[in-house]
Amino acid sequence: MKSFLKVLALAALAVVSAIAQPRIGGLQNNYSYLVPGNPNYGIAQGSIFIISGTNLANSTTGLQNVPLQTTLNGVSARVTVNGTSTDVLWYYVTPGQLGGILPSRTPVGTGTITVTNNGQTSAAAQIQVVQSAFGILTLAGTGTGAAGVFDAQNRLLSTTGNATKPGDVIVIWGSGIGPAAGDETILQTQVNLPNIPVTVEIGGISAPVLYRGRTAFPGLDQINVTVPAGVTPGCDVSLLVKTGAISSNSTTIPVSATGGNCPATQPGGGGTTPTTPTISQADIDRWLAAGQFRSGSVTLSRSTTYASAAATPTRQDTLDAGFLRISGGDLQRALGQFAGQINQTTIGSCTVTQITLSAQNPFPGFTPTFLDAGATVDVRGPSGSKSAPRQRETVAGITFISYNATVGNGTPGNYMDQGSYTFSNPGGPDVGIFNGTIQVGPELTWTNRASITSVNRSQGLTVTWSGGDPNTNVEIVGANASINLQTQAISSSSFVCLARNADGRFTVPASVLTQLPASLSLPGLPPGTPGFGGSLGISSSGPGIRLTATGIDYLLANYDYSVNQTVSYQ
Repeated sequence: MKSFLKVLALAALAVVSAIAQPRIGGLQNNYSYLVPGNPNYGIAQGSIFIISGTNLANSTTGLQNVPLQTTLNGVSARVTVNGTSTDVLWYYVTPGQLGGILPSRTPVGTGTITVTNNGQTSAAAQIQVVQSAFGILTLAGTGTGAAGVFDAQNRLLSTTGNATKPGDVIVIWGSGIGPAAGDETILQTQVNLPNIPVTVEIGGISAPVLYRGRTAFPGLDQINVTVPAGVTPGCDVSLLVKTGAISSNSTTIPVSATGGNCPATQPGGGGTTPTTPTISQADIDRWLAAGQFRSGSVTLSRSTTYASAAATPTRQDTLDAGFLRISGGDLQRALGQFAGQINQTTIGSCTVTQITLSAQNPFPGFTPTFLDAGATVDVRGPSGSKSAPRQRETVAGITFISYNATVGNGTPGNYMDQGSYTFSNPGGPDVGIFNGTIQVGPELTWTNRASITSVNRSQGLTVTWSGGDPNTNVEIVGANASINLQTQAISSSSFVCLARNADGRFTVPASVLTQLPASLSLPGLPPGTPGFGGSLGISSSGPGIRLTATGIDYLLANYDYSVNQTVSYQ
């Protein structure tokens, strides 16, 4: 019996040990939050980075002051690259995330990292160490959206009252410029690092760099630049930093011609109506107070898709609608992302989005409920009336309700042409009756599409077009994906650039293209094979109108033209 109890006790201890063992889930720059698989991913020497996972620490600490330690609350982490090992310097530890500095003397290359939590050591995870990979501080703390940039008087830039202007000096905060000399556990001496090549683009225009180097805090960097002349004013002007050949996360800043308030995005004709009805902070505050957000969209679209430059296109006109209520603990974060999508990028700027798709739910505190707006959603235009029937499908306990129908073959004179179109519905248990009319403009044509069979990411890419409504804007959209063979996670990178329709052309800068991974090529398959290549396209939407109906907070009706093609990113 004693032997049996001893075996049972040892087994129990083994289970407890296994449960307590720390597990590393991922490594990211503390500000950019870029993920492996993207070409601009890497943990820079001397940078502040985070380790996410489980059982990483037994308790949570506050942010540590200098001198920083290599062991905090019994937690340490060792990095080994090319036979050299270094120990992470800690800013804080929590059970699910650790934050610290990768010592500057860590060699460049691919190596391993382990975390030890009070005697229990994790399995080794891969770490990719680079000399420089700058991450820009963002206001949302997610690596995307508005950057946390200050003016020369140390005031935070804002869309209301403190937009920057050409000629101003601004200060960009972040981490990852590159290695520093000296003791990284103590307060730093601010020293410019001119040997590390740093370029900054604001609205796609190069900005003079005045300073690049450490702040007084270990691992925290700052870059001082002058806002260049020629930047198109707007509330979401793109900001991008490149250290060597590696681009930072894609962010935005507010720019005005004279400072003060930044101007809202305007349509291509220079009118006063925004290209899409905007969401105000008052709207968001009201929805948060209600604990829910009920949104919907009704869209008439003409899409033209090419599998390759020489292929015969697939064309169709479609009517699509959907209505959704969201609630839960992630409501505020979701509304922030939604508002960022509605309030468009500034004309002349590009934004890049990088996401990782995995089994982990990115919105665990998020409850979606699809809403019923009646048996059909209808459209009436010059070529008659069409209906999109209600469709229901239940997956994993969630009932999806959607409305979609092909209403034309995508050729002129068949259904969707220039003219007036009225959307309506009979009303349903969740969404009441709505009715509204939009004006559809002429079709947009991509004029140099056939000449773009592949995209050289190291060079700028010029796209040209004709037609469309001259009072709208044109979006140039590209996307590509990569697979992390170690984690099986799929990383998707995409860019959106905004131009006036009247310009007829736009050049996507290399600094944007290099943030997309190279297209996957397999033996026997040519580059750009559908399913393994990326995509490139142009689209144009109308001004849009905001409809009202009971049971819905934000209902947008609009039309769009899009032309897309499969391309290979080299």
